[in-house]
Amino acid sequence: MFFPSHRFFASLSRPGPSALAALYSLDSAARAITSTVLALHAYAIYKMTSPAQAGSLVSITYTCVSCFSLVATFAAPWIIQRWGVRRAYLVAIGIFLAGMAVLMTGTLLGLLGGMLGRALNGVLGSICVILFIVQIVPKGDLVRSETLRLFMSSVAWGAGPVVGVTLYGAFGIVGPALVAAAIHLCVVLYFRKVGFPDSRGGEMKPVVSPIQLVKRFTSQRQLRLAWLIVFGRSAWWSMFFTYPALYLSDHGLATTWAGWLAGTGNLLLAIAPLVRTVAAKVGLKKPIVGAFWLAGAATIGAVFVYDSPGLACLMILIGACFVVVLDSLGNVPFMRFARARERAQMTTVFRTYVDAAELAPSAIYALLLLFFDFRAVFVASGLLTILAGISATRLPRRL
Repeated sequence: MFFPSHRFFASLSRPGPSALAALYSLDSAARAITSTVLALHAYAIYKMTSPAQAGSLVSITYTCVSCFSLVATFAAPWIIQRWGVRRAYLVAIGIFLAGMAVLMTGTLLGLLGGMLGRALNGVLGSICVILFIVQIVPKGDLVRSETLRLFMSSVAWGAGPVVGVTLYGAFGIVGPALVAAAIHLCVVLYFRKVGFPDSRGGEMKPVVSPIQLVKRFTSQRQLRLAWLIVFGRSAWWSMFFTYPALYLSDHGLATTWAGWLAGTGNLLLAIAPLVRTVAAKVGLKKPIVGAFWLAGAATIGAVFVYDSPGLACLMILIGACFVVVLDSLGNVPFMRFARARERAQMTTVFRTYVDAAELAPSAIYALLLLFFDFRAVFVASGLLTILAGISATRLPRRL
């Protein structure tokens, strides 16, 4: 079903699910290369200045970056309305390139600039991608489109962290930053070649204040539920990309271990087609709820084998297997619940789950790490994941 054919390759040159999946895969490759490296680079910098509080300082840094990007999220409707989705997407890439340029300085300020550039790129770029999806893909094909997008990006997310930490070990932060920037330049070339349709956000109404946007979003129960589902999923991944790497570093293992752990977890995205098959038979609700509960239990299970890094990593990877289910299906409720006439503005609020999933858990982890080791992070992450699963039980039976 997913073996390349002449028709598939032809579909890559015109707007559609295949081209969207290819665009997302290229973008994912650049982001994946820096995903684990940034945490390791921050940990190394703080180890030189405050070795006892390095883990907590990494969490505080992620919290501050998330606060900034959360505020910046509400500028996205203005940018899209003024320049259109196509130009806004190119602006997002430009921000990423600027972030990689300052990251190459190897300083603390360069680290903050690189993290901000990557975060702001994620804010604006992901909103644009969601708008491209709802413009191009019919509602009945959303599950197929999302699983194809994740399946095609699995190689990028699987290889990216390994490549990133390998380059980091050989060339320092310059290596992964330079390669990530080069890939995003390729994204620009492919994006312009395909010619994705432009719009001002799908009949976007005049930009209103963030407070009005949030009120309109939270007044709709189904949208609140859709947000909680992706928040829980993203919170788990934010833990996965940061704290297992720091845990392995604390246990004296080489940085390549962190890259292989993150890469293996991301390669699990290849099971997305299987997820689609299961969802077609039983619906979305049961896989989403079950995945949350099992992922949370596996994450907490890592605590019981904490002194055996290999077994702890295995438990975390088991958790990743179930979170991949949420990657395949988690965005679909929002895409089906959001009204077409206000989809762009609601997408802006919906996208805040990414920053909120970095901000709130990181703040909690920063506090916990002042008194405990990384076991506290795994327990807190597992409990949060299970709570998200309880919220997901409110999904409609037929979705």
